[in-house]
Amino acid sequence: MTGYSRGVVWFSRTVLAAVTLVMTMIALRSLRDPIGSTLPIGIALDSPSAVTVVRVGFGGFPLGFAVALFACLIAQERLLAGMSLVLAVVGGATAARIQGLLLDGATTYNVALLRPEIVMLVLSAVGIVLEVRRRGSEDAR
Repeated sequence: MTGYSRGVVWFSRTVLAAVTLVMTMIALRSLRDPIGSTLPIGIALDSPSAVTVVRVGFGGFPLGFAVALFACLIAQERLLAGMSLVLAVVGGATAARIQGLLLDGATTYNVALLRPEIVMLVLSAVGIVLEVRRRGSEDAR
């Protein structure tokens, strides 16, 4: 493996590790204390069903995403799949956030979250391009 290839692999792993960490932190906060995690943004959970919906939607789904990303992170042949997963999932969330900003109005909370989401999107897109190039150069040998 060339120095370029090693650099691409470690870039991809770093991006996947960062997103895995962020998703794990989001999941654990919502699984541990769904009521406390939603109060600062004005979501009131008035029933046991509402609490469970937050545990599943804000906790379970990000945790499942983090587990899938971790599996991609530890296997070099799955780096492209992991970066594509980040692009798809974070891209969907970012599109929904932008729709919310346009339809519901900008809030400090939503604008603040838009920035790291865009960073994750850009880094994953760069990682995909680099990984495709790395694979192409290794196949050419």
